[in-house]
Amino acid sequence: MTMYALRPSSLCDISSMRRHLLSERIVDASAQRTFDILATGEGQGEWADGYRATTWYGNAAHDVGTIRDIHLRWITVRERFLAWEPAARFTFSADAMSIPLARRMIEDITFEPLGPGRCRMVWQVHLDPAPALRPVESLVMRRLFEPMFDSFAAGLAGFARTYSTRGMV
Repeated sequence: MTMYALRPSSLCDISSMRRHLLSERIVDASAQRTFDILATGEGQGEWADGYRATTWYGNAAHDVGTIRDIHLRWITVRERFLAWEPAARFTFSADAMSIPLARRMIEDITFEPLGPGRCRMVWQVHLDPAPALRPVESLVMRRLFEPMFDSFAAGLAGFARTYSTRGMV
C-alpha cells in the first residue's frame, strides 16, 4: 500500500493549523480507564466505525515517539505519539496516510477527572487539509471529518460506560 508523507508536526504546531474540530463527552468511567481503552485499543472494532486493525512498530513500551498504523475500512494512517500521559492526555501526529487528505494533522485527546468513575473527554483534531481539497474543503470537513471524529468520541464514551470496570483490579 502506498503511504503519502505528511509534514511532521509537533505540539507547537496546533495553533497554526487551519482547521480545528472538537468533540467533548462526559464519560461514565475514570480518566485512567478511558485513557487505557485508547492506549490498548480495547474494543476499538466496537466503538470506532470502520476500524480494522492496528500495527505497532518497535518493541518498547508505548510512549512518546511510538509509531503505529491505524487501518480503517477506507484509509490507513501512520501516527507518531506526541503526548502519552496516562489519565490525562493522548496525542499523536498523523505522519502519513494512504489517501493524502491533509498536509499535517494532530489528534489531541485529553481527560479531566470529574469524580470517582467519571471524566470529561475532549477529542480535538487539528489539521491543514490537502491543497487538492480546497474547493470542497468545507464540505469534506462537515460530511467526513466532523462526523467521523465525533462518532469515535461518542463510541469510545459508550464503550467506556458499558465496560467501565473491565481490566480493573
